[in-house]
Amino acid sequence: MTIVLTRLEGPAQHDLPVEIVERKGLGHPDSVSDALAERLSRALCRFYLERFGLVLHHNVDKVLLAGGSARPAFGGGEIVRPIDVFFAGRATDEFEGVRVPVAELAVEETRAWFRENCRALDPARHVAVHPFIKPGSAALVDLYLRQRKTGLWLANDTSHGSGFAPLSPLETTVARVEATLNAAAFRALHPEGGEDVKVMGVRREGRTRLTVARAIIDRHVANIDAYVGAVRTVAESARRVASAALGDVVAVAVNSADDIEAGSVYLTVTGLSAEAGDDGEAGRGNRANGLITPYRPMTMEAAAGKNPVTHVGKLYNVVASLVAAAVVAEVPGIETAECHLLSRIGQPVNEPEVVEVRVRAAALHDARRAIDDIVRRHLAALESYPRRFVSGEIAIDRWPLDRPRTRGADDPALAGRRRAMIEEIEAEARAAADCTGKEAFDRRVLEAMARVPRHEFVPPDERSVAYDNEPLAIGFGQTISQPFIVALMTDLLAPESGDRVLEIGTGSGYQAAILAELAAEVYSIEIVAELARRAAARLERLGYDNVVVRAGDGYAGWPARAPFDAIIVTAAAREIPPPLIAQLKPGGRLVIPVGAGAFDQELVVIEKRADGSLRRRSILPVAFVAFQH
Repeated sequence: MTIVLTRLEGPAQHDLPVEIVERKGLGHPDSVSDALAERLSRALCRFYLERFGLVLHHNVDKVLLAGGSARPAFGGGEIVRPIDVFFAGRATDEFEGVRVPVAELAVEETRAWFRENCRALDPARHVAVHPFIKPGSAALVDLYLRQRKTGLWLANDTSHGSGFAPLSPLETTVARVEATLNAAAFRALHPEGGEDVKVMGVRREGRTRLTVARAIIDRHVANIDAYVGAVRTVAESARRVASAALGDVVAVAVNSADDIEAGSVYLTVTGLSAEAGDDGEAGRGNRANGLITPYRPMTMEAAAGKNPVTHVGKLYNVVASLVAAAVVAEVPGIETAECHLLSRIGQPVNEPEVVEVRVRAAALHDARRAIDDIVRRHLAALESYPRRFVSGEIAIDRWPLDRPRTRGADDPALAGRRRAMIEEIEAEARAAADCTGKEAFDRRVLEAMARVPRHEFVPPDERSVAYDNEPLAIGFGQTISQPFIVALMTDLLAPESGDRVLEIGTGSGYQAAILAELAAEVYSIEIVAELARRAAARLERLGYDNVVVRAGDGYAGWPARAPFDAIIVTAAAREIPPPLIAQLKPGGRLVIPVGAGAFDQELVVIEKRADGSLRRRSILPVAFVAFQH
């Protein structure tokens, strides 16, 4: 297998004069169709694995959602005709004398998905399911089963897949806005918001505009004024999330087709536009990474519902995305990567006909070996994909695609080492109680540290000692702090679940990840641009979507995001920067090491009283790298 490495030319994505990004959200008819196809595929995989020990041939990627009919009304309307869901495709329905309940699974999984995701819809009354799934063609089934004997899985089609990384600021913003509006906590606070959300982002001439469509559930709004208030809440929330991600003011329009005076508004009974004739189809919506990005490489292949063993229409789009993400995260100096894979029917899926990786880098030669290793590693891992799809470790319609089921590793040995690290922290806390005044740290802090995989935040050659209670070098003259010190500083900071926290000194991103487990929003500044880029990619890959990282001088803080409930500084400053005090809320906490030299530092806690006065406490001597300014 030859891997072609080429240089990306032209301006970077975020430097283009125009950029357009779209996400069809959870309840959009096309997204629902994709979700149902993928859910049925996972259910079939689970059944096949449990009964037969292998995933049998299936492709259930042909789903059509035909909209129903409804009469919405303020205070509560009614459904006149249900939504119809039609399944077509192919699936093995009998093997070794055992019947596979394909049709029954289609009905059960469809109803379960609607129950779990659409609060205002009763799937027994509002959805009709029509399975028309047949056994596969004899030739493709024979090709599939032939591989069982050889253990060599063969591509079932000649097709290609593409992926890119990282997401641009606008791409990240569009994804975050939809995720926020459909988050369980947001929907609990604002039950009038339906799950059908669509976000279109446009950046042009330095200005960003988001157009958001969100269905409003009629039973939760009594009149047109309540509806207007609900729409205003959506706009304010979308603007807050977008401005935080982009660091700038963003224009937001919500339900812009409404005619308020005429009473013609986006009102629904179920929170879905599909209730009233808006149809959907698998493959017409988001690409594998959860976005529609016309300025990026994409394929027309629909990943949802295809089998995760031999169907390259699914596998290669996923692998290409994972390769691109790994190249950016692991290879120094690469800002952007694309991966393109081409299969040939009947050939091993882990040996593509064509592999091209395109990168934005100064020196391709220096990166060639590392990129070659990344590609081969990901292709070799294809045999693990069926179980990883079933478990949810890998999934489509999200970014990153390979988000772990838990942020801590599933490896029992690593889990054991994390527990041992926590026990050592607890022991050191007791030993240092005379200095710190604390014999035990907040359990929330220790539980957060038990969830964060520290080995993901250290260089590969340091992973064997990642859970030792010691600081470790991370390059550029910087270190990841000793776990005890991380626990102590986090405990002193006392972040609450609704807090906005500023971190100065991102480093590898480990402290930011722990803060993200405890606070609502984390903003982190790193003066070393390459460290900031790596940390941002790492945090995104691990699913910490409430962290925003930027490169810059932390002395001035982050005025655009101020004020902050808590600020933590992970480098020793000669004096406490006045801008950080100014950006601290009344009642807020600042934790910072202060001192001119390595042997003349102390950890300090500043508390800002309601009247603006400060209380300063010295905790214990410390040794940090110097604050760069």
